[in-house]
Amino acid sequence: MNDISKKIIQPTEKNFQIAAECVRNGGVIIAPSDTNIALTLNPWDDEAIKRTFEIKNRPATSPLTLFFYETNLWVDYATSDDKKSVQLLINAFWPGPFNIILRKKDTVSDALVCGGDTIAMGCLKNPVWRGFMEKLKMPVAMTSANLSGKANGRLVNFDLAVEQVGEKVDYILRGESTGTTISSTIIDLTDEPTILRLGDISKKEIEDVINRECKIGN
Repeated sequence: MNDISKKIIQPTEKNFQIAAECVRNGGVIIAPSDTNIALTLNPWDDEAIKRTFEIKNRPATSPLTLFFYETNLWVDYATSDDKKSVQLLINAFWPGPFNIILRKKDTVSDALVCGGDTIAMGCLKNPVWRGFMEKLKMPVAMTSANLSGKANGRLVNFDLAVEQVGEKVDYILRGESTGTTISSTIIDLTDEPTILRLGDISKKEIEDVINRECKIGN
């Protein structure tokens, strides 16, 4: 733990800058989110993406999620035939523990989405994450900071992240989630609205916003 403890940095303006420079230059850090503590990296650095899969001991078959500081940036990376529903959901649930899947634009790297044609996106409210992102001034890719299959169906907190993958990252930005009880809600809007995972944001809340019935994915 002594070596790992040297990687842990407190959420200060100086350390936000250190973490931002690390990610910008291809490093991988652990950072808080609204749900799981997460591996955080440059989404356009293929080597950082490859390293992240290696850190998790996971095959490069599950796309990473793209996160950005400003909610309106989704239009830079994805497209939709139903922009009204997308914008209504964004207005209601971003920043927050809510991810949207849409068809990706060419601005998204193939490595990030493992060769797929869709992209999962989010915008977080976690104050430590937002402080770091203010310094970074670019989107990040994120995935839970744990070994694949080793989170036992629970949120990855700071201690679990440090224990399982702390030795393999460059920095560990101290922080916790923002009070959620389970992982983020994920909705696929590439066709009919389909909820792939329910988090603290419920099916009814989503349907009330877009005034449409949503399917529940398998």
